[in-house]
Amino acid sequence: MLDSERLLEFADQLFTAHAGNELNNVQRHVLSEALITGSKPKTYDQIAAEIGYSGVYIRTVVARDLWQSFSEIAGKRVTRRDMRTFLLEQLRASDTGRLSKMETALETGTTAAGMVEPSDAALDDMFASSVGSPSSVPCLLVVDDQPHNLALLTEVLEHENYEVWPATSGADALKKAGMLLPDLILLDVNMPGMTGYEVCRQLKADSRTQLIPVIFVSALDESWDKVQGFSVGGTDYITKPVDTLEALVRIEHQIQIGATRAQLSNSLENEQPQDSAQPSGTIENVPSGRGRSDAKASIMVVDDDPKNLSLLTHLMEEEGYDVWQAETGAHALRFAPTVLPDLILLDINLPDIGGYDVCHQLKMNDATKLIPVIFVSALNETWDKVKGFAAGGSDYVTKPLEILELNCRIRNQLQLRQLRAKLSSLNAKPTD
Repeated sequence: MLDSERLLEFADQLFTAHAGNELNNVQRHVLSEALITGSKPKTYDQIAAEIGYSGVYIRTVVARDLWQSFSEIAGKRVTRRDMRTFLLEQLRASDTGRLSKMETALETGTTAAGMVEPSDAALDDMFASSVGSPSSVPCLLVVDDQPHNLALLTEVLEHENYEVWPATSGADALKKAGMLLPDLILLDVNMPGMTGYEVCRQLKADSRTQLIPVIFVSALDESWDKVQGFSVGGTDYITKPVDTLEALVRIEHQIQIGATRAQLSNSLENEQPQDSAQPSGTIENVPSGRGRSDAKASIMVVDDDPKNLSLLTHLMEEEGYDVWQAETGAHALRFAPTVLPDLILLDINLPDIGGYDVCHQLKMNDATKLIPVIFVSALNETWDKVKGFAAGGSDYVTKPLEILELNCRIRNQLQLRQLRAKLSSLNAKPTD
């Protein structure tokens, strides 16, 4: 097996050829931790504690510069999680499989440490075992001009094994987003020079970054602030102080949505390479569950309180939706497979079958499993929301309702419904 020390030596030579100087001791320590297999990687704060540096310095200076250098060498994003795979790729691509310091070892059949040089077959096995594991870790870009907020979010996310890159300004965020192409961006609103709203607009105007999900993370918690975030292309909005558990659930959900959008974009490019048009992001002609392409989007409202049912029905009809009503969980489960609404607004405290169980059963039914469910409930504890997402919910809105925000979240889910319908249609086409 190719050991980490050998890969570290190889990495040092690549770095030296690129930068003109060898890795220093701190860089070598950070890199060596990235090459270790068989255990959960240490966080930057843990590495910093071992060698007597601050976590902020290791994260924002040493690691940032290190991965950026190797990204420049590779001509693509290289992070801590996929360094081992990248180095193995470089070994396989090399004519000799070694650089200058290893050529002598090849002539003698041993490494500098006296170990037998791995065969090509062993190298192939090592490469195969590495591909798809470290590089599958999602990459997040966290944007906040306040060091405390940035450090707190980074620490939480790294503990969950995400690859995290910090940005302290709008300009810094745009530059790094274009280089990293992260799986998701967490974006503050109030920043000097360029607000988060403007950053998001520019991200959505750039073909390289337009499909990356953006979650706003802000102390601004008025309904209009959230609406503005959705209007410039944000996919979710989390208010400060951040509830860690809920934030993690929403982040994971948006990463999955981002993967769906990317998959659709790739499928459309393969299907019609001559057509430069991409999904517009609007909800015009959202496919109706009843198979009528000219029908209005339909929404099923499930609530046992007549006043709430009437209010939500009125609000949805004013927005131009075709509305179906259900007063109990049993009614919802009976009607949904027949009606096939485009979206369901679901209360939790129902008299017969609770909303969580209703959602779970809908997701177990092939006819209704792709219908997005937004929980609408007076329950506002973190665990209530987490259970909603765990049951298969697509979003969670608390009562009393902020109508503008609810409408934005509904439009987001209907847009995703449209994208998934297109993707399903493409995947269902027979191949030649």
